[in-house]
Amino acid sequence: MTADRDELLGREAGGWAALVSASERVAPELRTLAGVVPDWSVVDLVFHCGKYAELTGGRLESMAAGTYVDVEQPEHEWQAKNDGWAAESKTLTWEQAVAAAEAGRMKARTALEALGEVDDAAATWFTDETFGHYAEHAEEIARFADGPA
Repeated sequence: MTADRDELLGREAGGWAALVSASERVAPELRTLAGVVPDWSVVDLVFHCGKYAELTGGRLESMAAGTYVDVEQPEHEWQAKNDGWAAESKTLTWEQAVAAAEAGRMKARTALEALGEVDDAAATWFTDETFGHYAEHAEEIARFADGPA
């Protein structure tokens, strides 16, 4: 079974637009304020999404080259990546974080476009780590933008 590349790309674009839209509802001076989720700001989450998209682009490139090996990474390794990206994002302005995240998502989109066939594994990686991930954090950012209930 193959996935529809254009549908995946469309959903990624829509998911990204929703993430940015939710982020832009937060006043610029509050985008670096931790608390969207514990210890993470809007800037942190947008950068984080871009880094996962970038990783996905690398996986898809490996799939296209026939060199991809599916190895389960332990949770502590993922947490170390997240912690490193959170530390890095805290040094960035909103504009820098968005630019880096957009570069990451473009890597994923370009790699998906280059795949000969978008099989279930590629579609799942792309879905989970781009628009599926964006939606999770867009919801958290929207709640933060809405303020205390």
